[in-house]
Amino acid sequence: MGVWNTEIKGNDTTLDIYSNFFDKYNKGGNQVFVSNKIKQEFNDYFTNYEDKNNSFFGLALAQWETKSLESEIYKTVKQIIENGTDLKLWKELGADEKTIKNRKSELDNFLKLISTEKLKAKRRVKPKFEFTMNELVQMTSPDKTKVFKVNEEFTNGNYIHTSGIIEWNSGNGAGIMYYTGEGKSISAKWIDNQTLELFHEPNLTFNKKESRLFFKGDKVIIEYKTK
Repeated sequence: MGVWNTEIKGNDTTLDIYSNFFDKYNKGGNQVFVSNKIKQEFNDYFTNYEDKNNSFFGLALAQWETKSLESEIYKTVKQIIENGTDLKLWKELGADEKTIKNRKSELDNFLKLISTEKLKAKRRVKPKFEFTMNELVQMTSPDKTKVFKVNEEFTNGNYIHTSGIIEWNSGNGAGIMYYTGEGKSISAKWIDNQTLELFHEPNLTFNKKESRLFFKGDKVIIEYKTK
């Protein structure tokens, strides 16, 4: 049990349950589905001697805030608090009398809170979607009519893939290749206005690998070479 302080959400276990509940809830999962997933995914928490109390507290709080508190979860939490089970555990883990007193106050207030139904369910928060790119290559053709770019692409900080595109000055362009492999070495060189050499690591698996591209009569040949 990773303890921070005596507050209900003042430990790693409760926060894991609570935050994972709302991760799924905010993505559109209904309360029953989310609760069942939490119980399945964190089964080890709910059956572990040191973690189970905080696991039930985290689930009970999340359910209460979404107006879906199960009677069995409520009864379990009520029993843990009224029987002093959680305080006994804290004593076993070395908590002093002042800490035990503070914890008891937190538990009593928590039970009082969830014993009265919340007026309105907590609103879903739309998950943040942030798209970012890390530029690896940008090479302009000798006649300055087009640019070859290679970017690593990310959603909310998570790597998606690496893509290569050729863009003309008109704003038009098209993807010529992409692969999965963050941090892979890649470079390029224009041999002339219609020929692009692309250098990459050996054994790199491409999900897309075009060898030529056309735009309004302008043809580009792409030659792939290993470093």
